[in-house]
Amino acid sequence: MKIVLFGGTFDPVHNEHVKLARGALKELSPDKLIVLPSFVPPHKATACAPPEHRKKMCGIAFSFDERIEVSDYEITRGGNSYSYLTATHFREVYPDAEIIFLIGGDSFFEFDTWRHPEIIAEKTEIAVVSRGEFTEKLISRNSAFEKKYGYKAKLLSFRGDGTSSTYIRYCLMLGTPAENLPEGIADYIEKNGLYRGDERFEYVKDHLKERRLKHTAGVIEYALKLNAKLKLDREKVVLACVLHDVAKYMRKEDFPEFSVPEDMPDSVVHAFLGEYVAKNVLGVTDEEVLTAIRYHTTGRPAMTELEKLVYVADLLERNRDYSGVNKLRKAVEEDFESGFAECMRQGYKHLKQMLQDGGVYHLTADAYEYYEKNQENLTVK
Repeated sequence: MKIVLFGGTFDPVHNEHVKLARGALKELSPDKLIVLPSFVPPHKATACAPPEHRKKMCGIAFSFDERIEVSDYEITRGGNSYSYLTATHFREVYPDAEIIFLIGGDSFFEFDTWRHPEIIAEKTEIAVVSRGEFTEKLISRNSAFEKKYGYKAKLLSFRGDGTSSTYIRYCLMLGTPAENLPEGIADYIEKNGLYRGDERFEYVKDHLKERRLKHTAGVIEYALKLNAKLKLDREKVVLACVLHDVAKYMRKEDFPEFSVPEDMPDSVVHAFLGEYVAKNVLGVTDEEVLTAIRYHTTGRPAMTELEKLVYVADLLERNRDYSGVNKLRKAVEEDFESGFAECMRQGYKHLKQMLQDGGVYHLTADAYEYYEKNQENLTVK
């Protein structure tokens, strides 16, 4: 008997999950594919939808093949959804079966950092789904995997795309139409009132256009992705990102007590007004969050890590498609500090080219000079 284990938050389940399951069924030809919604995964933030709803959504999305079973094992066990416990459990249930544990390419590179990876590799066989092309890096990783665990992982030919539950979730919380959801899932979410944002999300939803709301969801998503390594306070990251463009379409004249220097370009005002609104209308008191909103467009010398994170996420989120953006994403994801400096450099050069008189706002020019001439300042906290 051949069994494939397919775990995840599924928060919410989306079309790419379904395609992945179809690909695994085709390539691995299992007798059973067991979908395992997690309870509280150790490498991600707590899921936004209750476990019972995520299980029901999986039941709807994966109903297309009788070989698929949605299991509540990790949900009912509770606690952190450590994969070694799941692997051990299903090895005990199916002692004579060939059990394949399906993981993503990113997880494959981080596999050695998991809790007891040797138990997972012993109890099951690892199969990997990549979100990119077959690369020398992936093949090299598999060679290292073989040396450590005694066999090569199965590298499936199925290639996932950039569909993200995180992005979908924040789009829903910001009130934008959900894309890439299997049939019946959008209705289930609406009927059960899932993925509703708090009053700050509601305020943003009421004051931004749909395109800007999708941008905001993208900024949150990308910031959280980068924050997996930075490990800043998650609530601060989300709050700064959701409010960074809150004043994009507001007029400073509507806030008599708000003022900015006369030489401030109109394109910059929304960031400073956004800080004002966050503090005086929405009651945000955290200074780290407020300055991250204030300087997300201009930058400044000696930026905090949260300021850098929001600045970078604003430039590089999934909806940005300007020339060179993929190169900048790669730089930031490989080394955040040097990638941030490159974002600052390219942003400054772009402004210099756009502005015929060379009149870049002084904060941006100061930030560029600070990081260009003092590379050691990249690590300032």
